Amino acid sequence: MGRWVTKGVIVVGLLALNGCNKTYTPADFMKDDALRSKTLTQCAQQNDQQSKNCLNAQEAKRKIDFERQTGRTDIK
Repeated sequence: MGRWVTKGVIVVGLLALNGCNKTYTPADFMKDDALRSKTLTQCAQQNDQQSKNCLNAQEAKRKIDFERQTGRTDIK
């Protein structure tokens, strides 16, 4: 029984630590060039293109690139 308690504590601890990373929205990344650049670099280095922050940073970059190329903000 003691093993189950120990394993349970470890699992709960790992889940708690995993939840510590803040998830940024595409709007957050659009406002903060440094954060967007840093996140995109980390995503490429860690080969973690499917995390929520990576996807949101990529979406923000697409929107910014679209705005620069077309002068419009209504990307679909």
